Amino acid sequence: MQEIAAQTLTPEQIKERADRTRALLAERFGHYVTDEESAEMRRKMREATATHRAALAEAESSR
Repeated sequence: MQEIAAQTLTPEQIKERADRTRALLAERFGHYVTDEESAEMRRKMREATATHRAALAEAESSR
């Protein structure tokens, strides 16, 4: 459990990575990520995570 906790990013680290990614996309590709795009990506990531967790739980229960 300690290993998992040590690998989990804090909200500040997540924001820092997102800011760096936005800067990289703007600098290298000329794409400026909007707040709406960020919100949509977060929604998709939450949905994918929930789907993945449900699949794991189902696989575990079928053992």
